[in-house]
Amino acid sequence: MLRLFAGMTIALTCADHWTTYLCLHAPVEGFDVFEANPVAEWLFSHAGLTAGLAIDTALTLAAIAYLSMTHTLARGVKIGLLGVIAFSTGFAVASNLDAITQMGIAPWSGSL
Repeated sequence: MLRLFAGMTIALTCADHWTTYLCLHAPVEGFDVFEANPVAEWLFSHAGLTAGLAIDTALTLAAIAYLSMTHTLARGVKIGLLGVIAFSTGFAVASNLDAITQMGIAPWSGSL
């Protein structure tokens, strides 16, 4: 179960970072898109979008690795923390997918 949650969290993180990049890398006329996470917004404003996403990815993968391998936390706590991360990241992915669909830049819309 721990590996499933870790893998799901990694997959959702990849989807979040990809859709975040699609939303923020180039403005779309008529849409005011912004990063809702204040920590990520700070990182993007200081490091740039691409570097900020790379840093965020590295930190997230390190956190997932720690949670997966540490003996300090009980297995149930680790699964719970990964579940919270996966749920919140899944929410961000759903929000980003809605945004790129509304903006007409979704890969499945043929507009890219």
